[in-house]
Amino acid sequence: MHQRNASAVGMGRPGRLSYSGSMRLTWPLTGRAAEMRLVESALSEPDLAGIVVSAPAGVGKSRLTREALDAAVTRGCEVRRVIGTSSGRRIPLGALAPWAGAHDAGGVQLVCTVIESLVAAPDERVVIVGVDDVHLLDDVSIFVLHQILQRRAARLVLTVRAGEPVPEPVQELWDVGDFDWLNLHSLSADDTASLLEAVLGATLDADAVGRLHRLTLGNPLYLRHIVEQEVGHGRLVEHHGCWRWTGEPVVPQSLVELIDARVGALPAEVGTVVDALAVGEPIALSALRRIADPGAVEEADERGLISVERRGKAIEVRVAHPLYGEVRRSRAAPTRLRRLRGLVAGELAAGDDRDDVQVLVRRAALSLDSDLEPDGALLASAAHAAVRLADLSLADRMAAAAIEAGAVPEAQFIRAHALSWLGDGSGAEEVLNAVDVTDLSDDEFARFTYYRASNMLWALAEPERAEAIVDRAAQLTTESARRCVAAFRTVYSFATDRPEEALAAARDVVPEELPAVIGAETAWVLANIYGDAGRTEDALAAGEAGLAIVRSSDAPHLGFNIIDGQVGALLMAGRVGDAVDLAERGRVQADELPGAAHLLGTAIAGRAALGAGRLDVARDSLGRSSAALSATGYALGWGYRYCLPHAAALAMSGEHAEAADVLASLDRRRRPFRSLDDETSLVRAWVAAGQGAVGEAVTILRDAARAASASGRFAVEVACLQTAAQFGDHTCAARLAELPGLVEGPRADVAARFAAALRDGDGEALGAVSEAFEELGDQLAALDAAAHAAAVFWREDRRGSSMTWTARAQDLAARCGHIRTPALARMSSPLPLTDREREIVALLGLDLSNRDIAERLVLSVRTVEGHIYKAMMKTGTASREELGDLLRPRKPRPLDDE
Repeated sequence: MHQRNASAVGMGRPGRLSYSGSMRLTWPLTGRAAEMRLVESALSEPDLAGIVVSAPAGVGKSRLTREALDAAVTRGCEVRRVIGTSSGRRIPLGALAPWAGAHDAGGVQLVCTVIESLVAAPDERVVIVGVDDVHLLDDVSIFVLHQILQRRAARLVLTVRAGEPVPEPVQELWDVGDFDWLNLHSLSADDTASLLEAVLGATLDADAVGRLHRLTLGNPLYLRHIVEQEVGHGRLVEHHGCWRWTGEPVVPQSLVELIDARVGALPAEVGTVVDALAVGEPIALSALRRIADPGAVEEADERGLISVERRGKAIEVRVAHPLYGEVRRSRAAPTRLRRLRGLVAGELAAGDDRDDVQVLVRRAALSLDSDLEPDGALLASAAHAAVRLADLSLADRMAAAAIEAGAVPEAQFIRAHALSWLGDGSGAEEVLNAVDVTDLSDDEFARFTYYRASNMLWALAEPERAEAIVDRAAQLTTESARRCVAAFRTVYSFATDRPEEALAAARDVVPEELPAVIGAETAWVLANIYGDAGRTEDALAAGEAGLAIVRSSDAPHLGFNIIDGQVGALLMAGRVGDAVDLAERGRVQADELPGAAHLLGTAIAGRAALGAGRLDVARDSLGRSSAALSATGYALGWGYRYCLPHAAALAMSGEHAEAADVLASLDRRRRPFRSLDDETSLVRAWVAAGQGAVGEAVTILRDAARAASASGRFAVEVACLQTAAQFGDHTCAARLAELPGLVEGPRADVAARFAAALRDGDGEALGAVSEAFEELGDQLAALDAAAHAAAVFWREDRRGSSMTWTARAQDLAARCGHIRTPALARMSSPLPLTDREREIVALLGLDLSNRDIAERLVLSVRTVEGHIYKAMMKTGTASREELGDLLRPRKPRPLDDE
């Protein structure tokens, strides 16, 4: 027998939402393409008797088999479908009754009749007999299958439920015939996400996917029950194209009954084992034997209700499936659960690892809902630990309990910090307003001031009030307190786009000497300022100092801000490969964290992919993460920050209208801090250039470059001027030639060479620049340089060289995600037009009127009309509409289809 393990791969079709009393969704067979191919292969292999599909209950073996048999019918096979049931097992030939015929024959004659009926087929078609749950067939029916095998009269598709006993006659089937074997597994987290997107028709945020996968372990049947209930009750909702799951899971009654039937009635002691694990898993085996009867633990193991695993030196026990615990918790008396939580918390407190971060959080969480007396110190310490684990909601809950238990002001600071990072600025301000400042030391008051001002700046988006709060702390006298105030002035100046003032405020500030959160945020600010200035090594060093603080403190979310700053510095320097590697490390770290932290890793990886020219990857990653972040309390913060690179990815890909829509949504948010004007200008420039208004795009970039230069952000200036060169502007060559002396990294030098080669019309130099950009890792710039080289060689009538660089540009476009940049479009559509004429023709393709074009390009209507007339003469077009069609924007498509 051929054993094959298969997990979920492939795609499905979008689901439909419809109401029929309760919410019903369409669940496509998503993620099973490889398994379908495997079944088809087994049925077409002449030496095989068929295939056995084995899977736990609810994984989808019946659905897979049904679809595979339907596919066999379309191939012209004759298909018989048999279903084994517990009730039919008591009746000879019960499952095969439809083929028994209406006569009184019995014994061997009846068996022969059934066999002949099953394998009969017109035109000598291949017969396939599919048996779902073959282990539930009666002995006579199994004998029929044996006869079919021995005669080789049909192929068999058999399913068995993993973990259940298989009768000996059934096992003999695969001794008689040579079967392929498919072990069908539950869906992975990625496959769960793909299935849910197909069902819901839009992306589900990563936190919801993670929660659903952990709860169901990728069991499609369990997933369907829970998702349909949560959508129907409004807890799983769509917002801005992203589905979010709010509230705690409620196990549907239909699923409770299903699990009850599978678990069966439990003796009281066995129930205690499962209930203890339901409230406190994992529990060490030795501790579980003290909480519950040791014999009951063994019986629970024999029943398949628990799983026992060795973790290092410890042996840990969990419920066999998370939903078993959910069902038991929903049925148990609250007093019973409170008592069990207290017992588990006591066992954890007695362990040698009681002060481990994870254990500390579990101890406190269990004690909150137990019969134990609240311990303010424990709760405050656990709240700190929960923040370190990025579980801000749990930190808020524990800190609130610690405050009630009298652990102030520390618990108040922790709770305000958690609420602010959760986006609840008003809640954080309410907590801080309740702090009794009369007994605070200078250092405590400085921390209080920092938390309150930072919350006012970022979460409540009121910079002026934040500055006023810090001004009131000017009377603090200790050096450490004054450093905290200086650190906030650093952050405030950066947030209000005054980097030089921020550096002045930070002159005597050492992040490592500040309280952890304050030091990490200061390091993030410095990493961004140095990166924008082109001081790459300083940016990386500041970032590393901040990350070291994060690793030993309670500021994990700031770690992702710091990584984002470092990635930006590396991209602007031209160290694209290093940026991609760093972003990937951050993504891996984020994968295990809950909530927004999980999304940040994906967003930063998407930003790095954008810098590398992998626009297909960037669009997907940034689209999913920015939508999810914008749908939460982070709309002005992380949501805004990552919507910008998402808009850039759309614009660079030629999806100009979509990019403009994202920009419009950001304009409506009215963000009063960290304007990110340079990134906004880059997006606007790409939109304008993609529409054909290249002159407008270049003007936007020159203005952005001048603003960046005036504030000492020379790396930003390089990025703006390089993009202008990609659009064909060579007037920036002189300034770019000066910037390598001010900016670290290889990008400034390559950008300067690019602009100089454009100015000189040097095709060979442009080709060398294309190769240099590719070596940096910037495939998009390499594409544009190659396109410009091809255009120069075409003008010089060097067709062979032009074709070589055209092919290179097209290859790079495919690697970037089948895009069409303005330079590539110009290369692909060479027209005998001046730059201004081409620009006006492109705007005609957007169906703009002459007056609209004149206003956009700051020309007179008469001048526009003159350019249109000349362009028509040069191109031989007969109408304004025909002329506009020459450069009308079209969606990019794979180059193979062109």
